[in-house]
Amino acid sequence: MHREALGQYLRSRRELASSAGTGSPVDGRRTPGLRRSEVAVRANISTIHYTNIEQARGARPSADVLAAICRALQLTEAETRHVFDLAEQAPPRPAHPAMDLSDRNRRLLEGIGPVPAMVCSARLDVIGQNQAAIDLLGDFSTASATQRNLARRHFLGADDGTFWGTAGMGRFARFAAARLRSAATHYPDDAETRELIDDLCDRSPSFAQIWSQGPVGFTADGRSDANQVTIGAATMACDVTVFPDQDQYLVLLTPGDDRA
Repeated sequence: MHREALGQYLRSRRELASSAGTGSPVDGRRTPGLRRSEVAVRANISTIHYTNIEQARGARPSADVLAAICRALQLTEAETRHVFDLAEQAPPRPAHPAMDLSDRNRRLLEGIGPVPAMVCSARLDVIGQNQAAIDLLGDFSTASATQRNLARRHFLGADDGTFWGTAGMGRFARFAAARLRSAATHYPDDAETRELIDDLCDRSPSFAQIWSQGPVGFTADGRSDANQVTIGAATMACDVTVFPDQDQYLVLLTPGDDRA
């Protein structure tokens, strides 16, 4: 545990934090930001305990205490990870997969232009498309919540009984099962992930067989194997890239080649 570095970092974040909402006056302070006592109140810990952490003294702080301090200081996800790295502890995991399309990823989709592209959640729900993907696949935002999921549509079919053709989808099937296993591990209390996997196991013999084989992982460079997939009359190469910060995936569909 990097005690001194952790204390210095927390102090720097505290001095940048806003005292709004604490009931304490902003003007007339000798030091900027929050007082230690204000952070302690927000984090529901004693002032002595917080002071010891900041001054690299006392017992090792628990993960719950660190998480409470990060919330009290309104740290970003990256700043929170840094705090836990300094404390040599695993950061808290969110209870559910992120289902919001970040501004960065929205701009990325818009900037890709004519290449059909989608962003999917950790359990392969389509949460964003560019216009080229809408033209090719239809607008997922108008579909029911269950039919926005690529794994469900692949293994169980869409409402109209169609989705992608079969060419090259064997690799996608294993990729989907592996990513759902990862989602189940990362979000063990997420009911929707459990219900999706149970439904696929019950209703799709193909998924149940692949699931029983226990596929896991991605590839070393963060990209899945390119797959040749048939969509209508078009043959496309499907590439998937992970966004680790959001635990989401970018799916690109480009004209097919000989990589199937």
